[in-house]
Amino acid sequence: MTSPKPIKEQIREYLNRSGVQLPVFNPVALELNAALGNEDASPAKVEAMICKDPALAGQVLRMANSSAFAGLTQIVTVRQALMRLGMKQVARLAIAASQHSLYRSQDSIASDWLARLWRQAYASATGASWIAECTGRRHAAESAFLAGLLHDIGKLLILRAIEDLTAHGDAEKTQITPELLLEVLDSLHCEMGFELMQHWNLPEAYCLVGRDHHAERFDSTQELLVIVRLLDQVCAKLGIGGTPDPEMMPAASAEAQALGLSEVQIAELEIFLEDGAAFA
Repeated sequence: MTSPKPIKEQIREYLNRSGVQLPVFNPVALELNAALGNEDASPAKVEAMICKDPALAGQVLRMANSSAFAGLTQIVTVRQALMRLGMKQVARLAIAASQHSLYRSQDSIASDWLARLWRQAYASATGASWIAECTGRRHAAESAFLAGLLHDIGKLLILRAIEDLTAHGDAEKTQITPELLLEVLDSLHCEMGFELMQHWNLPEAYCLVGRDHHAERFDSTQELLVIVRLLDQVCAKLGIGGTPDPEMMPAASAEAQALGLSEVQIAELEIFLEDGAAFA
């Protein structure tokens, strides 16, 4: 009787099969991201982009009416959301909403992991834009939001692959314990995320973030990469997406120094993320 292949090898083989349905990146998200970096962007253009995808528009309205943003009256149109929340906030909600549907599953175990992963993705996105604006990099705020949202997309891909392998009995000879799953996610997600972003034809800067956000050596001139690397440390310290690690010291990191963030600013970032965690 032959031994089962290591789960990492099973995942790679599964993803290389022809006909495998990879997660789809909503092109509206990239359009919105590009529009916000354009001085000619207008609320009307943002509204038109969102409304051409009715499902996305509905998700935006649900998020706009959540406890984090709700006002005295309910928002019933994207135009009302734009008037109350502003163009940039609505566009960011739409970008987030375009990805949120990928983090849902009918499997209870996968659903729990995906919920935690989504919480970290959203915290990283909002935190990344906060850092960009706080450090005088407003030109990069929208790109930072998308980079933070997508940087761990490789974990989503791996979870989906394991879920499908298990559902079809392909991984039945391998007991996927929580410890093994963590090992697989940690060791493979950067590689897989990089490949998925390339498959999506995303700009190189995002692909580099996906590949290098845990690399031992990194290019400190890549501002999106540095921002996301710092967010990973802050999220780890706070336990956003996992167990808190109070020994993490992001304020003393090379990333914080490269960005020029003080200890006080890091503390403000932590408060900002904790206040927004429930929304995700």
